Amino acid sequence: MSATEKLRVPTSNRSILKIVVVVLLIMVLFFMLPLYLQNRLNSLYETQHKLSQEVTFLQRDALLLELKINQLSSLENLGEFAEGAELDLNGVPVKVLMQGGRNE
Repeated sequence: MSATEKLRVPTSNRSILKIVVVVLLIMVLFFMLPLYLQNRLNSLYETQHKLSQEVTFLQRDALLLELKINQLSSLENLGEFAEGAELDLNGVPVKVLMQGGRNE
């Protein structure tokens, strides 16, 4: 035998058909892969957009809650000022008529 062996060349129709089918499958996969990757990238961008919108709405809600806290704390400051100025806005109401209809 020589140092190089000869390759078997397929001679039957069945083996040639197998080779052609394999080559066609590889070509289809090769051409479909960029389309698949593009669709996957688009879906990831869509998910990113939805999540960024949700983050924006959550930040808006947090800012509204912070504003509400600031308003309540400023009302507390007004209440403390009223006590200091003896306006008695936060005083406990005095019962005029006891429960049960009798005044003692």
